[in-house]
Formats: sequence, structure tokens, C-alpha cells
Amino acid sequence: MPFFINQTQGAVVAGDEVLRTMFMIMIPLFFLVTYSVGNLVSNKKLKLAKEETELKTKMESYRAINIIKYAMLEGTAFFAIITYLLTGELLLLGFAVMIMLLFATYYPTKEKLMRELELNRAEQAILDDPAAIVAEVVQR
Repeated sequence: MPFFINQTQGAVVAGDEVLRTMFMIMIPLFFLVTYSVGNLVSNKKLKLAKEETELKTKMESYRAINIIKYAMLEGTAFFAIITYLLTGELLLLGFAVMIMLLFATYYPTKEKLMRELELNRAEQAILDDPAAIVAEVVQR
């Protein structure tokens, strides 16, 4: 839809080369910073999650870790889409698509969770049990 809007109405600030160039530099830098910070924070939190003794606590920590990683990428992708709408530069839309493809690779699976949290056999058996309660979500 953003592509359609931009192509039918034109860029909001078309012709402003300084702004276009600034965004072309900012988006990759913003991506590198948020990706690096997201990985740094999630690796630190993952290390702490591995030290937890209860599986429920590990699962809650893992959920929080993933939310942090997703939020970092999502913010960068939205920023790239907004800058595309402002400038009409297709490369900025390409950055957003690339970030969303990377976002898709972060899809959580049971195997990935077991590998990243380094779960022992007993914890893995609990995850394999369809009747087991491995996490609780409290609604406020």
C-alpha cells in the first residue's frame, strides 16, 4: 500500500536532494546500530536466562528477549517506510523489505528455543509434553 500511495500521489518532499541523501545514509546506519544493540542486549539477557533454574522463568525471559529483537528491527523497518514515503526513493523501500525478510528469519521454533537456552533433557521432555504448562501469561 505505501508503494501505491507514493506512486499515485508522489513523494511528500520530492526534489529535496539533501534530505534524500541524508535518509540514504541514515537508514543503513540506523539499521546497523539497532541490529547491533538488539543482538548485544539479547545475548546478555540470554546468558542470564540460561542461568535460571525454572523452565517457566526461562520461557518468560526468552519471550522478552525476542520482543526486544523484534522491536529493534520493526522500528528500523517503519522508519525506512516513512522515509520512502517522504522521498519516493525505492532503495529505502528495499531496505524495509530486506529488514522484514531478516525479521522473518527470527521466527521462534521449539528447536531454536531449546538450542539457545541450552535446555537439559528434563526441560526438553517437558516441552515435548503437549499437556505441560510451560508459561503463564497474566492479564492485567
